[in-house]
Amino acid sequence: MRTLKPFFCLSKHWALLRWLSKPRTCSNAARTPASSGERRKVVSDSFRSQIASGPRFQDFIKGASVTLPADGEHTEEPGYLPEDLWMVADSRKVYFETYGCQMNVKDTEIAWSILQKKGYQRTADLKQADVVLLVTCSIREKAEQTIWNRLQQLAAMKKKRLKTNSPMKIGILGCMAERLKMELLDREKLVDVLAGPDAYRDLPRLLTVADGGQQASNVLLSLEETYADIMPIQHAAQGHSAFVSIMRGCDNMCSYCIVPFTRGRERSRPISSILEEVQMLSDQGVKEVTLLGQNVNSYREISEEQFYSSELTKLSRGFNTIYQTKQGGLRFSDLLDQVSRVDPDMRIRFTSPHPKDFPDEVLHLIAERQNICKQIHLPAQSGSSQVLKAMRRGYTREAYLDLVYNIKRIIPGNSVI
Repeated sequence: MRTLKPFFCLSKHWALLRWLSKPRTCSNAARTPASSGERRKVVSDSFRSQIASGPRFQDFIKGASVTLPADGEHTEEPGYLPEDLWMVADSRKVYFETYGCQMNVKDTEIAWSILQKKGYQRTADLKQADVVLLVTCSIREKAEQTIWNRLQQLAAMKKKRLKTNSPMKIGILGCMAERLKMELLDREKLVDVLAGPDAYRDLPRLLTVADGGQQASNVLLSLEETYADIMPIQHAAQGHSAFVSIMRGCDNMCSYCIVPFTRGRERSRPISSILEEVQMLSDQGVKEVTLLGQNVNSYREISEEQFYSSELTKLSRGFNTIYQTKQGGLRFSDLLDQVSRVDPDMRIRFTSPHPKDFPDEVLHLIAERQNICKQIHLPAQSGSSQVLKAMRRGYTREAYLDLVYNIKRIIPGNSVI
């Protein structure tokens, strides 16, 4: 081990520093009248001379007694929380309840994958749970009221558990956490942990803070988070079908929809990560995969520089967006093409699409590939062009019907639902 003496032993240089700080003339010539240029040159030369003869860095650290690790030794920076607090998870059981759309089911799988790596155990018995996590929906008022009612029930259980040595912690995840934020923490103090859709990686820390008796919250939305490196733990019935998340968020900003505010902006998962998951499911014997996203067919991967280009995104004929047309990236047709090649015997579906993102290239690909199901979900929302305009849907009644006819023409026998 090497040792250095204490920092800043400057006593022998103090007189020199005081001398440097005093105003003084540098030569006899400086006392005689001279031009301003000459005076500046004399002062500059004198200053350089004083700096050159002053203390150096070695003088400041001379005598310091700082202990340094020997070569090959590694010392870790202290973390935000003591390491021993993370070990509490080893004996804790977590119980999930999932409400709302299929995307929330996938979020449950992601959250469980993260917690499992930190030592948590999953239980299907609520009475055994140390942590109860509700993955919530906020699309309608009734969905939120269901959660409030459930919280009252869980709060009663929590009060009973306070008398024991294993108190229960309650967490709200997903869209309702993102929409209501602090209201969930403040109202009747029912909730210990709050995590928005883009904060599941932070769950272990949030739960550790809650174990210390404090409420913990992270509802920050991300422009990049897709959980691409986290392999969800699938719970498909009998292993025959599974959902694969390919993108998150929405940029459409329909006037009636809360999704852009609870799920954030659109960002797409890298194709390599999606193909890896689809291949894994195929190896497990899964026979049908549904590609999943809030606006699934607006998929656009720009994770690598080679995917950038000046080519504009193609839309269905007669459709438009409220945002500027996007450029470059691998599109939904590119993804659908590669996914359908992983296992020709595996059926491929996708949900939920937006009618604007059905250019002819997507329709021709669906017609070509035998394993892409000939069934398209095509939300209409309204049969009135005036109402559609007020909803900011980006199309008219006539454009929608033209798209239906185009689908029928390119994909004979296709069902539109």
